[in-house]
Amino acid sequence: MLFNHLIQAQFNAGDIITLSVNDYCLIETNHAPVSLTLSSPVVGASVTQVSNSDMFLKISSITWWIFRRTVSAKISSGSVPAGTTLQLVAANCTTTNSGGRLGTTTGTINLSSTDQQILKSIGTCYTGTGYNDGYQLTYTWVPTTVAADYDLISATTSPVNITVVFTISTQGWN
Repeated sequence: MLFNHLIQAQFNAGDIITLSVNDYCLIETNHAPVSLTLSSPVVGASVTQVSNSDMFLKISSITWWIFRRTVSAKISSGSVPAGTTLQLVAANCTTTNSGGRLGTTTGTINLSSTDQQILKSIGTCYTGTGYNDGYQLTYTWVPTTVAADYDLISATTSPVNITVVFTISTQGWN
């Protein structure tokens, strides 16, 4: 008698694959040069504020879904000349090459040697890698109080260099 049925055999093998996503955060600027010069456009007028919006801040963040991050800024070296204030404000993140929980801006700060928040409620996100991707930063240099402190403003013989440091931190539960 011949076999009327084909015998089929099936064997399985498997291995365990382990996947993990680490909590991390990276921060960088586009390193755009920022150069500000106070001057007066009209004879007899006080110096006017000057702004630069060429710098962008980029972030990559993976965090637990219950945690949020903040970004703060401070002057780490150098001093703003007397009678003047250096302000900083971050715009909302560009949306072309970004995604995730990008957080919100906190408004204009007067830069000092103390950390001050410029962004909050950042979760897992990325802001893009292009030169003009991320949070656009606007630096504005202004006379502090024109009527009261104007006589404190003094010409400089060479440019004053200031280093601004950005720090990304975990905010905690949110």
